[in-house]
Amino acid sequence: MSRNQIGIVQPVSKKDQVVTLIRQAIIRGQLTSGEAIVESRIGQEIGAGTALVREALIDLEYQGFVQKVPYKGTYVTRLSRQDYDAIFRLRRELEALAVGWAMERITPADLDELERLTEVMKQGAAAQDRRQFYEHDLAFHQRIWLASGNAWLGEALERLVLPLFAFFLMKTPRTTEQYLESAAKHAEIVAAMRAGDRAAVNTLMRSSVGTWQEDMLPTLFPET
Repeated sequence: MSRNQIGIVQPVSKKDQVVTLIRQAIIRGQLTSGEAIVESRIGQEIGAGTALVREALIDLEYQGFVQKVPYKGTYVTRLSRQDYDAIFRLRRELEALAVGWAMERITPADLDELERLTEVMKQGAAAQDRRQFYEHDLAFHQRIWLASGNAWLGEALERLVLPLFAFFLMKTPRTTEQYLESAAKHAEIVAAMRAGDRAAVNTLMRSSVGTWQEDMLPTLFPET
C-alpha cells in the first residue's frame, strides 16, 4: 500500500470531547446565558474529572462560549445591551481597518477562499443550519484579519468578536431571508475586493456589520 494513499486516524482527545459536550449543552439551552458553570457538577454529569472540565473551559472561553469573572467563577456568556453596543461600535472601526489593510496584501488564493466561504454560508442559510452559517461567517472574517498582515489587530478582533458569535449562536434564530441577505453582503465585499474598489469595500463592510447589529437587537434585547 502506498504511503500516500491514506492518512492515520487521530483519536479525539477526552478534552475535545468535553469541550464538544459543554458547547452543545450551551447551544441547546441546557446551560443558559449567564448561568454559573460548576465544574464538579458538570464533571459528574458527563463522566469527566474536574481537571478535564477546567481545561475544556479554557478552550470554551477562547471560543467565546463562557466568560471567567475573577474571584467569582465561570459563566455562560452573557452580554448586556451596553456591552453589545460598545462591542459593535469598536468592531465597525476595527473591521474597516482590517479590510483596508487586507486590500494591500490580498492574494487570488485569499479571494477564492473568501468566495468559497460565502457559498458555504449560503448553504447554511438555506438549510437553516445556524452553526454552519456562523462558523463560516467567522472564518470569512478571520481570513480577512489574517490578510491584513497585522497579528495584533487580528488578536484584538478575535477577542472582541468571538463572544458575539457564540452569543448569537446560542440566542438568535434569524429568518432564512436574513441569513441569505447576510451571505449576499459578504459576496459583495469579495467582489469589491476583486475589483480593487477600496471605498466600496469599506462601505460594504461597515454596512454588513451594522445590519447584523440591527437584525439581532430585537431578539437579544426585546425590552429596548
